[in-house]
Amino acid sequence: MLKGCTVIILCSFVFLSFGCTKKEEEKKVVAQINAYYMSEEDLRQDLKALSIYRPDTVKDFSGRMELLNDLIEKEILLQEAQSLNLDKEERFRKTIENYWKQTLLITLIEKKSREISDSVYIYDDEISDYYNKLKTEDPEIKPLLEIKSRLRRFLRREKETGLMRAWIDNLKEKAYISINEETLKSIALD
Repeated sequence: MLKGCTVIILCSFVFLSFGCTKKEEEKKVVAQINAYYMSEEDLRQDLKALSIYRPDTVKDFSGRMELLNDLIEKEILLQEAQSLNLDKEERFRKTIENYWKQTLLITLIEKKSREISDSVYIYDDEISDYYNKLKTEDPEIKPLLEIKSRLRRFLRREKETGLMRAWIDNLKEKAYISINEETLKSIALD
């Protein structure tokens, strides 16, 4: 039984190895910079990103060649930075860590915002109640029909903000948080 499993595992490994090699060979290489191979797909992604800012540049051959030369220079500089071990310096690692954290936070907030936004609906009676409250404070307010869509947007934002705040507060309540006030008091910024 063990021998059979070993043969199956070995055959699977060989099959996967050949499959991966074939996929790598199928990639078209646009440029080689030392040991780095830039694939056609990599260049297409860069062209697509650049087309947002400079759509005319990427349409013709000379524009694509210009972009490719820029990417080659960038890769050469990255390789030089790595050869100098700049990627191992504390400052670099902290910058990457901060970028990673910020990107992760943005992704989470965007995901939760979409989730909350999809769940929020503002009813006409909510708009009417809010309008009546405003009217008691300012009798000169425009008629409801003129400002109804703005009030709906405002109330929607308020409701979404409240749900986001409640979600964050709930996460904080479930978390273990300990604050050392003595250490906090001793911190002085120069």
